[in-house]
Amino acid sequence: MTDSAKRGLVAAAYFLWLVAFGVGIVRLRASYLQSSNALKQTQALTTQLLDTSVAIDEASRHAQAGSREMEFLRSLVSLLPESKSFARTQRAMLDEIEVLRVKVSRKVKNDLHILVDTRANKLYVKQGLLLLWEADCSVGRGGILQDKVTGRRWEFVTPRGVFDVREKIENPLWIKPDWAFVEENKPVPPPGDVSRQAAGELGGYVLNLGDGYLIHGTKDEASLGRGVSHGCVRLGAEDLKRVHEVAPRGTRVYIY
Repeated sequence: MTDSAKRGLVAAAYFLWLVAFGVGIVRLRASYLQSSNALKQTQALTTQLLDTSVAIDEASRHAQAGSREMEFLRSLVSLLPESKSFARTQRAMLDEIEVLRVKVSRKVKNDLHILVDTRANKLYVKQGLLLLWEADCSVGRGGILQDKVTGRRWEFVTPRGVFDVREKIENPLWIKPDWAFVEENKPVPPPGDVSRQAAGELGGYVLNLGDGYLIHGTKDEASLGRGVSHGCVRLGAEDLKRVHEVAPRGTRVYIY
């Protein structure tokens, strides 16, 4: 091979090497740019995560501080009593309640009895100290009605005290008293007049407590839980039926 041919071959090889080197440089630069973009994205994501973590930590600290503040406020009742004798008074009340429970348990023994809370408009059926069930009821609404003609007055309150079930009646017929006519601005009929009879007004059952006071039903069960009666104790149909079934004549009724 001549010298000129050798020199041509070397030049061609050198040219091919330069082309290959250039392609490698281009590929390396592209790879670098991709890596750089990925690194930037990773750094941005890391920054967002850090910011989120800081925000979570801050919210957690606020929540803990709020919880501690609420605990502190609740503790003020104990830390700052109304008077120096507050705690002593509380202990005395608890002791008194326990003494009363013992007295009541001795008195009622294990007998079935009925309690009527006139302030809460609640009726409780208990066996000794065991509560069997409770029900919303309605007691006397209060207030006074006066007959302008005769001057007679009626006070619509439920009396407090100890009573007993004197009589139990199914499907009772209400004999309207004089005040019912006075309240409606109607003339009062003579005793025994048929206009005094009102069927269905008392529900399906009546437990007679004496002196005109009854435990009976109501047509307006939505009013249960409020004092709206004229003195009797009103119950819903289901609760009235249960009381009628379980409470025999002679059952004590405590109204307070």
